[in-house]
Order: sequence, then C-alpha cells, then structure tokens
Amino acid sequence: MLKKTLFVLLSALILSGICFAQEESAKKQLEETTPAVTQEQPAKEQMEEKPPAEAQEQPAAAAQKQPALVLEEIQICTAVEDRQPSGVGTVFPDSLDKIYCFTKIGGAEDITNVYHVWYFGDVEIARVQLPVKAKSWRTWSSKNLHMGLGYGYVEIVSESGDILGRAEFKIQAAQKAEEVEKTEKTGVSEEAKEVEKTEKTGVSEEAKEVPKQQ
Repeated sequence: MLKKTLFVLLSALILSGICFAQEESAKKQLEETTPAVTQEQPAKEQMEEKPPAEAQEQPAAAAQKQPALVLEEIQICTAVEDRQPSGVGTVFPDSLDKIYCFTKIGGAEDITNVYHVWYFGDVEIARVQLPVKAKSWRTWSSKNLHMGLGYGYVEIVSESGDILGRAEFKIQAAQKAEEVEKTEKTGVSEEAKEVEKTEKTGVSEEAKEVPKQQ
C-alpha cells in the first residue's frame, strides 16, 4: 500500500514538472515573436505618411499649369469697328450714349475669362465677364453714359484676381470735351491760338470787341 502511494506521488511530481517546462517554453516563444510585431508598426506608419507629401506636390503642379495672361492693348473709345477701336481718347462728351473699353489679351493656353471692371470715381459701377479663347484675343465691353461728369477708369482682372492693367477716362460737358479733342489732335489749344494772335497783332480779341469811344 505504501509503495502505491509513493508511486502516485512521484507520478504527480513528474507530470507537474513537464507542464511547468511547457509553460516556460511557450513564454519564451511569445517574447521572441513580440518584437517582430512592434517593428512592423513603424513601417506601417511610414507608409501612411506618404500620401500628404503627394498631396502637397499636386497644388504646385497645378500652379505651374496656370497660364500667365498679358494685357497687350487697352483703349477707351467711342466704337469698335472690324474688331478695331475707333474714336480713341481719354476725354469724352456727356452727349455720347456710351463708351467702349477695347482690350487685346495674350498668353492664354486654354479657354479662360477676364473681367472689365468699370469705376466712376472710386465706385464700381459694372463688372463684365468676357471669355478669352486663344493666345491672342480681342474683346471689349461698353458702358452707357448716365453717371454724369467726372473721372473714371476700367481695370482688367484675370480669373485668378490679378489686375492686368487699367485705362482712365473723363466725362466732360460737350463743348469742353470737343476742345480737348482738338487739342489732342493738333497739339495746340484754343487759348494758345489766342495768345499767338495777340503776340502777332498786339491786340487781343477782347480788345477788338471794346466799342470805340465817341
């Protein structure tokens, strides 16, 4: 009976020793495989960080593709005939119905738009969107003259908001505007002509009009 008891105890000890050894080996295997998993995680993080760098390259490439528009010509005029400005000037009479802003735009590689922004004084009175369909493109807008007398200007603005250029104009009473137009054509004003006559004759027009004393 005693022998059987000893045999059972020895068997239990042997079995417990085997189980303990198996647990120790399993723990070692887990410890050896865990670092490999932690090393893979930084590699995944690096892969996830690449898309933002590609996203930053896209706006730069898009900026390079945008064409640089150039304002090759701008004129304020009274009409546009055969795609050419007519009656070009800077001072216009208030008797006109309307004036035109004629422009020639260069540098467009694709179809785009420009804006003719009309100002009278410092107040925006009109914004006209005009298409540009070729590398060299003529386009124009007009404005009815109902704003009164004074100064104004037209700014040419690209679709991205860049100001390409501007042209100024002045609206005067009809008689004064005609005098300015004659001066621009001949280079001599009516006042200068009067001074020249006085220097030659020694008598001004005003003196001639004074009645003779009886």
